[in-house]
Amino acid sequence: MGIWIETERLILREYVVSDWEAVHEYAKQEDILIYENWGPNSEADTKEFIENVIKSKKAIPRVSFELAIVFKKEDKLIGGCGFRFDTKEEHKGNLGYIINPLYWRAGYAVEATKALIQYARAELEVKTINATCDVLNIASQAVLKHCGFSRIGLIRKDIEMKGRVRDTFVFSTKA
Repeated sequence: MGIWIETERLILREYVVSDWEAVHEYAKQEDILIYENWGPNSEADTKEFIENVIKSKKAIPRVSFELAIVFKKEDKLIGGCGFRFDTKEEHKGNLGYIINPLYWRAGYAVEATKALIQYARAELEVKTINATCDVLNIASQAVLKHCGFSRIGLIRKDIEMKGRVRDTFVFSTKA
């Protein structure tokens, strides 16, 4: 069965092949991906993403934990979150998340992120978790702050993407 994390309203679980359509609902939307260095996805891109995360479960040691976020009430995949180990520093990694815009402003990103942090600390023995976001992404900064992250850095001219050069905030939280 793999990883299965339940919160009050959500289930975080491993992706399955049939998830690609629900993921593609948000992964194809250019207007919500303005802060991301990926997307908008073609159907082939989304299918490749699902294929890659399913393959990553078999890696030894496993370094990437990408999980579907399912809204229990509707039994619907509404987003994704992931934790990736830092390959250079033991007990350290980074996380990220995305929510279908139909489910924004309801606290699902905070709920999923807190659950993922708890899992990483308890099951993976992670001590330090970092996250990054575009300096213009106010909503993501709020999620990270609600989850106990502190801003620890700024990377100027970090990524050239979508017609602009992005500055990136770095956040961190410790166990």
